[in-house]
Amino acid sequence: ASVPEFVLAAPGTKTSSEVVSQWAKGAKVVKAFNTLYAKVLAENPQVGGGNRVIFYSGNNDDAKDVVSGIINRIGFAGVDLGGLHEGGKLQRFPGGPLPTLNLIKIK
Repeated sequence: ASVPEFVLAAPGTKTSSEVVSQWAKGAKVVKAFNTLYAKVLAENPQVGGGNRVIFYSGNNDDAKDVVSGIINRIGFAGVDLGGLHEGGKLQRFPGGPLPTLNLIKIK
């Protein structure tokens, strides 16, 4: 599918998730479920002998454990990308390498 042109609203050194984390004081922000089209997310996560991959990142390990558990319980394969800064850059749309990348983790 073709992706429309987008421009970063506030390019700089912080990722959007880091900005959200600053605004939501005390919140344990985990970025997840944002690299696949909604149509793909709605499909069966079990494909071709494996599970569709969901990337996630966050600065709090306990919060990431909760999100990882949710990802796995609903049939996806979670991949931890690290903190909001590092992982956010990989998940960034536009500009990151992971948005719209539909990967399957083979069992």
